[in-house]
Amino acid sequence: VLIGGLATASCSSMGSKKLVSSHTSYNDAVQLTVTREVLANIVRSRYADPMQFMAVSAINAQFAVSAGVSAGVGGIGQTGAAGDLGGTIGYSDSPTITYVPQSDAGFYKSMYGTFEVEETVGFGLAYRSARADAGWQALSLRFSFASINGADDFVAGRSGELYTARVDAIARLLELGASYRQIPEWDLDTTSIPKWRVRAEDMVAAFKMGFNFIEEDDGRSVRLARYRMVLALTLPSPDDPEVVDALVTLGVTPGRSWYALRPPSHSTPGESDPFSIWVTPRSMADAINLATQFVDVPAEHAGIVPSLEQLSLGSAAVPSIRIRSSRERPPFPYRIQHRGYWFYIDDSDLDSKSTFLLLGQLYALQSGGGGGATPVL
Repeated sequence: VLIGGLATASCSSMGSKKLVSSHTSYNDAVQLTVTREVLANIVRSRYADPMQFMAVSAINAQFAVSAGVSAGVGGIGQTGAAGDLGGTIGYSDSPTITYVPQSDAGFYKSMYGTFEVEETVGFGLAYRSARADAGWQALSLRFSFASINGADDFVAGRSGELYTARVDAIARLLELGASYRQIPEWDLDTTSIPKWRVRAEDMVAAFKMGFNFIEEDDGRSVRLARYRMVLALTLPSPDDPEVVDALVTLGVTPGRSWYALRPPSHSTPGESDPFSIWVTPRSMADAINLATQFVDVPAEHAGIVPSLEQLSLGSAAVPSIRIRSSRERPPFPYRIQHRGYWFYIDDSDLDSKSTFLLLGQLYALQSGGGGGATPVL
């Protein structure tokens, strides 16, 4: 009876306790696995080795508890009869972990596809919450945008000076109190037509699809447009001399209280907007390539890695992350082994850890959803 009661109590409490402990341990394991994978691919890119990602698609953890009781009596009817009583409680844990190599076309399209402007700004805001100085604001912009108003970060084998100046100008505006805000506007990227050609049926059909006819030329013409929200940099004091100077550096016309951040998809051939900041967001592959320049390459590997001048994004002047190398295995969790050396991030290097954290979040945001007809291990 005693052993039966113990077995019943064990079975009733084992499930809930195991759920808590196993969830935490598996969560820690997946976090460390993904983090090291991002680090490994940064190092591989520095060596011009192919990248490879592998996702944990499922963890099926099965727990079982069994109990048994045995009893025996000997020498019945005799003097000195003896008996025995025994019990067993068994526990088993049988996890099944499924890995999916990220190597299909959908994954690589997301890997090399550019971020949305809102996503890159959110990446920058996360930086600002951790580091408020202008250097870190500029760094977040470097990881976010590859081009600002036509100025690229890499020109003729060296850093784009105009690009750097415009990065610093936006960082300065943020220091002066500028902020990001959603601004409503009409998307007018359509052809203007005479108003008399539009019938009532056309207006109803357009309204059903979320479009409206906007009048132009004193009501003689109309243009089909959709209402949309754009992300803009809003200024508290547009007439401040420092603000004006930064706006001139950005290549926009001063005097307005907000300037929209526009991706290339908003561009209309033959038209220009003096109150827009045209930006080209990076892709996840760009962000990894940008981080490769902060890898400490061992001296004996100098001949097997490309020089930084050969990297398409080897121009950022602000140090953000340092990936160290050592022959000895480091005692830090964020470490991988490549070509006989350990590459790692020092646990006391908070700047590198902060940047590495955001790189991991960028990967999860942009490329974590890859899938398709790929082999499953």
